Amino acid sequence: MTASATKESANERCTLSPKFLPEGSYAGMLLLAANIAYWMLAGAYTPFLSAYFTAIGLSATQTGALLTIQPLAVIFIQPLWARLSDRTGKRKLVLSFLVAASAVSVLLYYLGIRFATVLFATVVFSLFFSALLPLCDALVIDGCSTHGVEFARVRMGGTLGYAFVVFVAGSFLDVNPSAQFALVAVLCVIFLITVFLLPVARSFEMGAQNTVQDDDSNDMSDEPDKHSVLGIFTTSEIYYVLAFAFVSQMGLGFSGSFLGRYVVELGFGQGLVGVLSAVSALSEVPILLFAGPIVRRFGEMRLLIASCFFMVLRIVLIGVGVVPTMVIGQLMQSVTYMTVYYSCTRYVASHVLPGRQSQGQSVLVMVQSGMAMLMANLAGGVIGDAFGMQMSFYLSALLVLMGTVGVFLAYRARGRHRQGISAVGHMQ
Repeated sequence: MTASATKESANERCTLSPKFLPEGSYAGMLLLAANIAYWMLAGAYTPFLSAYFTAIGLSATQTGALLTIQPLAVIFIQPLWARLSDRTGKRKLVLSFLVAASAVSVLLYYLGIRFATVLFATVVFSLFFSALLPLCDALVIDGCSTHGVEFARVRMGGTLGYAFVVFVAGSFLDVNPSAQFALVAVLCVIFLITVFLLPVARSFEMGAQNTVQDDDSNDMSDEPDKHSVLGIFTTSEIYYVLAFAFVSQMGLGFSGSFLGRYVVELGFGQGLVGVLSAVSALSEVPILLFAGPIVRRFGEMRLLIASCFFMVLRIVLIGVGVVPTMVIGQLMQSVTYMTVYYSCTRYVASHVLPGRQSQGQSVLVMVQSGMAMLMANLAGGVIGDAFGMQMSFYLSALLVLMGTVGVFLAYRARGRHRQGISAVGHMQ
């Protein structure tokens, strides 16, 4: 297959019809249900975790250490699940196993509240939970392409499900913080049911066949195609997409991980954590309503650059520490997270080799939820103990600003270099 044919094939798989759940679209409803179920599950676990650790008496450094477990699993364990998923073509089966294992392992948090016990529970749970997002995204995005459903609208269902859970859960977790783990287990079961019901995408079946054929012809060799990037992508521009995603997620990861602790330190309860999380989730809806036209108008790279600069402002507003500015900061979720998420997932889906959808999304998640979150949690915990949480928000904003400017200048230099090469070629 030629490089141009590969790119056309990738673009065809990523081109999503403007139809959203047309009449009789049973497949579309199943895709929507799976996306809602995953984001409800994520909403029950992630936003309240640091507040729970604070409630049981752990320090900011201990909290930061625990919060690094998930990113480490994303970096070292999650890619193995994605590779297994692509190699076997049994994506639903692999995802179903991971969801079931997550439902069981989250109950380990009830073994006790000592640091070592909580550490053990977090490690075991993260081995499975860390791979849910990329595998779910790969299944849903490809299913949308196959069945003519607009992914942005399906993702909007996830946003609303997330907002609902964090708003409702925040109100009763104030009374019983540990109840979040029972809630996570129940939501895992619901997610498992929706995964079982997901339709199989045709391109996934074809991709699995291509992967098996490639493995047979290469005697199971892992040698990447000489025209590919990382053996997965079709363009080197992906490095800059991942770099902007890393910088943005550093800020988002710090804010998301330590917002609960900061709110509790300010004298508020988990109810405010739930409200702030719901506000941020609901702010994504306007972007998702017009995601397609926005990306076509500005392009993925421009949106990524703008989102990183907006992230700096968002972190500063939250760091001020008064409810009105914190609400305004959370309202910026739409232009700091959702624009990055949609642009990156769309870019990856459009520039990935056939049969590498899960691995493509896995690389993105490894950079965002792995490397960026690892740095955010480690640095955030240490800085929080040393200078206080408010100062750590300001320092985090400064780091994001420096990173954004650095990647932007490198990307501009690449563009000028390519233009120079093109000009020389035309002269010859």
